[in-house]
Amino acid sequence: MQSIRFVDLQIEYSLVSRGIEANILPVLRELKIGVTAYGVLSRGLLSGSKPTGANDFRAHLPRFTGENLKRNEHSVEMLGRIAAEHKATPSQLAIAWVLHQGKDIVPLVGARTRNQLSEAIAALNVKLSQEELRRIAEAVPADRVAGSRYDEGQMAMLDSERAAKTAA
Repeated sequence: MQSIRFVDLQIEYSLVSRGIEANILPVLRELKIGVTAYGVLSRGLLSGSKPTGANDFRAHLPRFTGENLKRNEHSVEMLGRIAAEHKATPSQLAIAWVLHQGKDIVPLVGARTRNQLSEAIAALNVKLSQEELRRIAEAVPADRVAGSRYDEGQMAMLDSERAAKTAA
């Protein structure tokens, strides 16, 4: 019988969605399984993008509504300040941060325009030291992001979130 070996897991991972770090990422690394990280910009939150109207699905996500959005704008502002020091955009810095988390992690970045694609590709040129990575993580602490990634019902269906709650 032929065995199947998993080589990659696609899972959400970003500066503000770091739930995989405690339990999932160590197991993946032990098993030599790579990560394709989606949601690297947290649906545009880390780029400063805001919902464009009621038809924009983000208008219904907790991180993009009411007081949560106002509170999260502070993190984006902090990210922007550090990005400016690197002559980069907040998006580029957020992508670069994920890129620097390990050679076994590949950020999946959605681009709707050529400019967004060019901006994302330019993140490959952003080099960060361990001190800079720490500073970025402290400036945009995942435990202070206001609101969950999805509504309560959707969050309950995510295995990665169940694993985090079980371990806590």
